[in-house]
Amino acid sequence: MKYYYLIAAVLFITACNQPPKVELNVKATGIASGTVIINQNNQELLSQNIKDGDATISKAFEAPGYFNITILDNTKPLSAKNNFEVYLENGSYTIDVKPNSKGIYPGITTTSQTQQQLSDYYKTENELAGGLNHTIDSLLIYLDTREAKALPKKAHTALTDKTRGYQIKRRKLEPEILTAYVAKHPDNVVAAHIMAQQYLDEYPVEYNSIFKKLTEKAKSTDDGVKITNKLSILTNLLPGADAPDIAGFTPDGKAFDKKSIRAKVILVEFWTSTSQLSEMNHSKMLNALILSDGDKKNFKMVSIATDANKQTWERAVKLSQLTWSQVADFKGDSSPNVANWQIKTNPAYFLVDGQWHILKANIDLADVDQFVHDYLKKKG
Repeated sequence: MKYYYLIAAVLFITACNQPPKVELNVKATGIASGTVIINQNNQELLSQNIKDGDATISKAFEAPGYFNITILDNTKPLSAKNNFEVYLENGSYTIDVKPNSKGIYPGITTTSQTQQQLSDYYKTENELAGGLNHTIDSLLIYLDTREAKALPKKAHTALTDKTRGYQIKRRKLEPEILTAYVAKHPDNVVAAHIMAQQYLDEYPVEYNSIFKKLTEKAKSTDDGVKITNKLSILTNLLPGADAPDIAGFTPDGKAFDKKSIRAKVILVEFWTSTSQLSEMNHSKMLNALILSDGDKKNFKMVSIATDANKQTWERAVKLSQLTWSQVADFKGDSSPNVANWQIKTNPAYFLVDGQWHILKANIDLADVDQFVHDYLKKKG
């Protein structure tokens, strides 16, 4: 009898020491033979076979978090795989993947509140962008076929441009989807995670407005902190904001002082001597960037090079006969100018007023004349 109690006690202690697990029951109707793969941070953590539409996974993860799940049907090409994101924490999950549902978020039953919030986000996304997602996915699949690759060049280019247009339209929807989601679920933490994965640079005003509506709990997550840091830089480039400082020296070796440039409108250019486009645009800036004589009187330019080599920069300035203010700090991509002004490509152009407030960030050079004319006309 003593041995019975001893064995029972050992079993009880062992059970208590077992780490809690995530219990996944994947229902993939229609997949007779397939695979479930779980990834995190682009690293495969495990895979499990699907047999007759079912797969069961029992796994103790190091910590709860966001994971990516891939469902493969062994009878179909790899392009037919279904990818989706889940939030896994200790407990049970039933994931119902419907047949031919690539791109559609599966039904997930669980007690995890974070996963429930994540499911609600993707439900909102499907309501607002599901049709567009399907169109883009279908076009991308077709573009990869032999039939599409055999199209005449003009037809293939037109199809590619059409696809790109849909992708641009889809990116514009991202802040709208988040806005709708936050309105439905103001107490969620998932919005910060979703936002951290999106390209905030494209719509900083919209994303900043959404972020202000999130709870302090969401803002204090790792994703929330990342967004705070990112938006703190991007909002510096919003219209009306004080323009970031410019570090560097003029060709005569003097430290640049932005107060030395006096005009109602100032074009700030970022360029590099190795950029052919920069060189081509300098010709426009020298000759006929601003058309009206009245506008020319109230307009000046300053160019900040992102070169690392002083001699290369000096030679480029001399060869191109650049007559306006030139600045460089010779730190290349490590320059604080690159970070503070969020320079992703060269050349890049910004318009500021005489007090160095941002008027327009990342403006196309072709639009500068009209913008300057309209601005000065409005100012009288």
